[in-house]
Amino acid sequence: MNRLNKWLSRWLPDWAAEQLEAENRRLAERVRELKGENARLHAYLDGLEVGLRAQRRVIVQTGGGESV
Repeated sequence: MNRLNKWLSRWLPDWAAEQLEAENRRLAERVRELKGENARLHAYLDGLEVGLRAQRRVIVQTGGGESV
């Protein structure tokens, strides 16, 4: 990251570097939000899976099994 910062300060105008850094901060915040949402949704899905596995099994009997 240090090499990138050196390159930015050397070749990019100040306003462009500031704009790039602001955009990176905004995107990093968005990534944090989405990771939190993703974790919450995975927890919800894990709960659904546990609930479905805990339900009683349904056994369907179709008759005596003898063919006529």
